[in-house]
Amino acid sequence: MRTLTPFARPAGFSAASVSADEERALLDLIMQQRLAAERFDPGTSQPDGDALAIVNGERRTSAIVSPSNGQLALTPAGEVRLKQRPDGYDGPEARPVNERCIADAGRAPYRVMSGEMFFEIIQTPDHLVIHKEGMDPPRIFSKDGRSDASGSWAGTSSSRWDGDTFVVETTGFRPDDTNRRISGPGSAGFPIKPDTRITEWLVPISVDVILYRYRVDDADLFVEPLIVELPLVRTEQYLFESACHEGNLSLGNTLLGARMQEVRDRENLQPPR
Repeated sequence: MRTLTPFARPAGFSAASVSADEERALLDLIMQQRLAAERFDPGTSQPDGDALAIVNGERRTSAIVSPSNGQLALTPAGEVRLKQRPDGYDGPEARPVNERCIADAGRAPYRVMSGEMFFEIIQTPDHLVIHKEGMDPPRIFSKDGRSDASGSWAGTSSSRWDGDTFVVETTGFRPDDTNRRISGPGSAGFPIKPDTRITEWLVPISVDVILYRYRVDDADLFVEPLIVELPLVRTEQYLFESACHEGNLSLGNTLLGARMQEVRDRENLQPPR
């Protein structure tokens, strides 16, 4: 899942796909928008890919295929829920779970995230295991449809085979699990709540390509169901251990910075002597 195709279609672009001749100009636009939104150093940061995702022979301009305009369509309640993503500084519990090394993009649904782009899929007679690079544990699905990976941050999953297609349905999320974050400009992700239903399909296309498709259903949060498609392309690359907390000073430094800002704010409020 290594691609520069963004989650939502870039601002000022309406076409769902582009030709090979048009791809370079769109990639330049995507990188410009990412530089403006994320403020990363292109000289030292590894981009998510070097080309657009190709699905059904089309160079896709967004991972979102429905709504057809390639944009997230949320209800007012969905907008409110999305803004409930933890972003406080009172303590570690006030920070997002990915900063706390608890959970990230390795749970339903899978998303393109910088530094977490590779998958390992293992199939045995009784189980199918999907392990995404990053901090999340593997998702383990048994032949009888139960998911051994169900848990508080993963939700509760059931799985089945539909011909050659593997289908997973997940719901039952934590009340404080408010969103699924996305890399890139524009949307900070999309909201979920305990009864949101996420359906994933892994569709074999060839010996080297699997189509990964997911649908998010929740009429309270979405104007219409969100449908996303991305290709999983075979690679010889290996997954790297995340070791999220090894040498991790960012969480402590984030909270320390907040305390220092509070001190400066109090000093600025002191009357002049």
